[in-house]
Amino acid sequence: QAQDWRSRQCLLSLLLSAHLAKSSNIAGMQDSMMSTASRKPTGMKGKVHDLASTLQTQNEELGIEKGHMHTIKTENASSTTGMQGQLNDIKRYFHADIQRMGEEFRVQQRLQEAENVRLQQQVTQLKGEKTSIHQQVVALQRRIEEIEEEVGHE
Repeated sequence: QAQDWRSRQCLLSLLLSAHLAKSSNIAGMQDSMMSTASRKPTGMKGKVHDLASTLQTQNEELGIEKGHMHTIKTENASSTTGMQGQLNDIKRYFHADIQRMGEEFRVQQRLQEAENVRLQQQVTQLKGEKTSIHQQVVALQRRIEEIEEEVGHE
């Protein structure tokens, strides 16, 4: 579509330049009679001139808009690159944070396991002491019974 538009524009420019060249003799004679600032072409020549002016104005505006589009595209590309960099930074930060937390968790897990072993050893030791104390209590109760029987017989 852009190529078709350019072809039309080129054809129109050729027609315009051919028409202007053909009528340059008449324009030359008229220029000698009146200044170019005060005369305005009328008829077909005026319409072609107006059309050429409009076309030139639109081409200039199109060039300006193309420049704006290029600027917007460039800003968008740099903005996207900047955002991607920020996302990558955030990703690296979270990855490092997760690794740090994982390592801290493993350290705490090893400490807890060591504490559990220590406490289990203490429980085993206390059970052994309880059994020993219970045996001593039973032995003392027997001894008390023996002493009471001895005292009771005398």
